Parts: sequence; structure tokens; C-alpha cells
Amino acid sequence: MPKIVDHDQRRTEIVRLIIKVISEHGLNGTTVRTISRAGGFSSGVLSHYFSDKDEMIKFAFEGVADLIFSRIDQRLQNAKGPERLRIILEEHLPIYDHDDETAVALAFWEVAMHDPQLRVQFKKNYGRWRDRLRTEMRNLLPGISATEIETRVDFAVASTDGLLITFALDGEDYSSERRIMLLDRLMTNLGVEDMKEAAA
Repeated sequence: MPKIVDHDQRRTEIVRLIIKVISEHGLNGTTVRTISRAGGFSSGVLSHYFSDKDEMIKFAFEGVADLIFSRIDQRLQNAKGPERLRIILEEHLPIYDHDDETAVALAFWEVAMHDPQLRVQFKKNYGRWRDRLRTEMRNLLPGISATEIETRVDFAVASTDGLLITFALDGEDYSSERRIMLLDRLMTNLGVEDMKEAAA
């Protein structure tokens, strides 16, 4: 009997491989050849799933977003109070690992600046993340106005993006302990530190 191929699973495996190659070689060094070599298959396999390099990048970024949201959903199952907000922030940052994902995110930002279609995808994924932040802040800070909640969401997004870049480019100067300390400070600046301590 011919071998049955799960194309969705195969595509997911290839996306993970693209993420790894982008992390190791950068966006300019990521080609059909380098991906095929890393995966041990012919370039024809890639052409079956992706029409060009831009499409591969798009799916790699989407794959990173799906991985992050999957981890968030899993961790939120048993989380309560401020811990829920902390999880959503923490999963956006390379606190302990996920350096491959960070490399893809930074590479995608660069490309999205000059590609309107990729910017749409960027805004969609960031919209998902902002929705999560907004929901948790509303639950934690019921006395805060909608306008102020939106300002704090903006601040959370801008702060974590800044930390993401800092950890990626100057990571050797930021131990896990120092990164956690900065995340603690962000929670404080968002107005939920005391609640976090009370829940501990």
C-alpha cells in the first residue's frame, strides 16, 4: 500500500525546521537549499507546500504565533489572578529559552516593514495578543477606565517588544534572574504587583 502522508503534520514539521534555519542562518541565509539540506530532503518537497520564500517566512511566523498561544492556553488552564497576565507577558519573551522563535519574530518585523500583506498578518497576531492582555487587565483592574486599560495594554506591548529586542541582541548581559526581575518591574508598572504578592 502507498504510504499515507499527513500533509498538515508534514507542513508543521517543515515550519519548525524553517524556524530553526532562520535562527541559525538569519533571514538572508535562509534559502530553499539551506532548508532542504537541514531537513534532509529535496527542494521539491518544499515547493509542494510553499510557492516562494516569502510564503515560507509567513508560515514560519504564523507557526511561532501558534506555538506561543498554545503554550499560553496550556499554562492558563491552572492559573489565577495576576499570574494569568504574567504568563501572557512571559511567553512573549525569551526568559528561559525559545531563542529560535525570537529570531523569527525579529526577522519577520524587518520584512513586514516593507510588505503590506505581512503587516496585515503582523497586526492580526498582535491583535490576538492584545486581546488577551486586555481581558486579563480588565479582570484584574475593574476600577480602571477602558481608556486607561488600553493605555496599559499599549505600555505592556511596547515594553515587552523592547525587552525582546534587548534580550536578543544583548542576551549575554541578561541572566534569567535579571530577565525575571525586569518582568517583575513591568508587572509593577502595570499596577498589579501588590495583587500578585497577595495571591502568592
